[in-house]
Amino acid sequence: MDHVKAYAKGAKDGWDHKKAENAKEHARLDKARDDHREQQAAKDGQVKPVGGKTEDKAKPALTTATTGDGRAVVITTDEGDDGVSTDVKPLMVKDIDANTLTLGTDGARGSVSRKELRNFKQYERKLEAKETHLIKIAEACKQLEKAAEKEAEDCQKLREQAKSVEGGEKVAGKLSRLVEAAKTQATEAAELHKRAKRAAEMCKVVRTNIDTRYAPLYKAVVDSDETKPAELRFYNDKGSYAAAA
Repeated sequence: MDHVKAYAKGAKDGWDHKKAENAKEHARLDKARDDHREQQAAKDGQVKPVGGKTEDKAKPALTTATTGDGRAVVITTDEGDDGVSTDVKPLMVKDIDANTLTLGTDGARGSVSRKELRNFKQYERKLEAKETHLIKIAEACKQLEKAAEKEAEDCQKLREQAKSVEGGEKVAGKLSRLVEAAKTQATEAAELHKRAKRAAEMCKVVRTNIDTRYAPLYKAVVDSDETKPAELRFYNDKGSYAAAA
């Protein structure tokens, strides 16, 4: 009899333990479901319901930066903070000689050589070329996306026509595969368009930062009496900087 009681007690303890485990599992699943709903709402541009209503996600403010020649540039991005600051202050030149620019900006390094400065300018120009190239890629991907969508639409129509023709089932099957392939291509092209556009915007931000930061230094070199003709031509390559009168 004792062993029967012990068995019954053990079974009850096991049942209670199982109930507790099940309760924990239900709580975990409920939390996972709620988290998923919140994430889905965030993706759809909504926030958590307030008073039974959903609120639209606030639109991000436009970011602007000022170039070295005073132009205001709007930096547009499709995503959140990209970690690149646009709060860039221009460097000031205190003195310049044949080899070095002495800076007068608090918190900045003491000097920059003319060679270093040319490297910065060259890097800025390469970024501009890369930005232009990425913009062309983004435009090409957008055109490819539209073409793929049109192809999918045309194949869809042909498939419907094939179904109405005797013996057209085989052709309809091939057209169905073409429809799916075209849709896949359109999706991939859309993603590439988004990435290329994003990369071009990042190039624009970095290039604008460089121009804002170093424009006074470029101008100081152009205005310097010790600047050699070859160096002057390098900075005036695109007519961005003109020597002082």
